[in-house]
Amino acid sequence: MIMDPREFKENILLYGVDLDQWPVEKRQAGLGSLQKSSELQSLLVEYERFERVLKSRKHEEPSDHLEQRIAFLSLRQETKSTSGLGLLLSRLFADEFYLPKPALIVVSILIIIALFTGFFIGFSNRSARLADQSQANLREFLHYGGDVL
Repeated sequence: MIMDPREFKENILLYGVDLDQWPVEKRQAGLGSLQKSSELQSLLVEYERFERVLKSRKHEEPSDHLEQRIAFLSLRQETKSTSGLGLLLSRLFADEFYLPKPALIVVSILIIIALFTGFFIGFSNRSARLADQSQANLREFLHYGGDVL
């Protein structure tokens, strides 16, 4: 059985570049395909180089007391998140502004009430004045100089 490059890549990704670690039937097909194809040989060399790079990479050990610092910072966040007028004002002038959901609902309702009140007051008085003014203008126009047009 001969493997195509796609199948050979999949097996490299699944089992690694060491063909001895592959299952027996796949190993035999892989070795046979590898001997016949220069493309698969270059592919294997490329993946071997990639695995060497991965193995040579060093990871940094976490610093001392990492767990304690994480716990301390999380506790400090919890105490900082108490509610109050001072917190609201400090968040208002901070980079990000956040209102809890109940407060956001109350503020939204108050803004809507203020808008409707303003519209009601503005349109109720203005329409009465406009009607009176248009009737006065019509009388002046029709009775220009004492004569009715």
